[in-house]
Amino acid sequence: MAGGNSQADIVFEFVEACESFKSVDEVLSALRTRADDLGFAHFIVTGLPLPNRPLEPLVLLNSWPAGWFDRYISRDYFRVDPIGQQALATSTPFKWGHAAERGERVSARTMMGEAVEFGLTDGFCVPIYTATGWQSAISFASPHRLDMGPRDLAAAHLLAITAHGRLRVLLGEERLIRQRLTPREREVLTWAAAGKSAWETSCILSISEATVITHLDNVRRKLNVANTTQAVAVALQTGELQPY
Repeated sequence: MAGGNSQADIVFEFVEACESFKSVDEVLSALRTRADDLGFAHFIVTGLPLPNRPLEPLVLLNSWPAGWFDRYISRDYFRVDPIGQQALATSTPFKWGHAAERGERVSARTMMGEAVEFGLTDGFCVPIYTATGWQSAISFASPHRLDMGPRDLAAAHLLAITAHGRLRVLLGEERLIRQRLTPREREVLTWAAAGKSAWETSCILSISEATVITHLDNVRRKLNVANTTQAVAVALQTGELQPY
């Protein structure tokens, strides 16, 4: 631990400084330093995808080993990852080991074994729910088995929710500047992201199915994509839809 500071000192220094951060890069740099002080070599800040939706557009900050992140995305490991699936099911922070015990499938055990090869042996995950209904999480990783008591884990929890809160503010400011879709178009696309058909969305919003289809056509044109699935991915990447 740097400078002999306590966990509380480390986190409260971050909390005090966080309001002054003016960019996502500043948050990333400070979070990386403080996570390292707590014994975590890597972390990821990400939204949690709806069923059959990709994870990559939802990733906000990522200090995962590059090779591992590329493999995780290309093999769609979130689908079998016991950590990610546990984050979807709870609002309580948890050690990776608690979720890994439930990863009984061969594919889950294989994935966790590969993660260890990249230095992701153990970790601590903080699920985060917001008023918008989006789920997200910050997951910290260590190359060693965790030996952290309640105070250490509480410090990591506070670090995570403080960083996430600042990111929401910073990204919200950026998104207000660059939004291209109308509020109704974003609303229609949000329901499409949730897997609703044009007819189902029309019933939910009390508008005609033809109007929903027109809105989706406009969304695809504005985002310069060929289909609605691509539109959802681009909208998440550019901030038209919020992954939290």
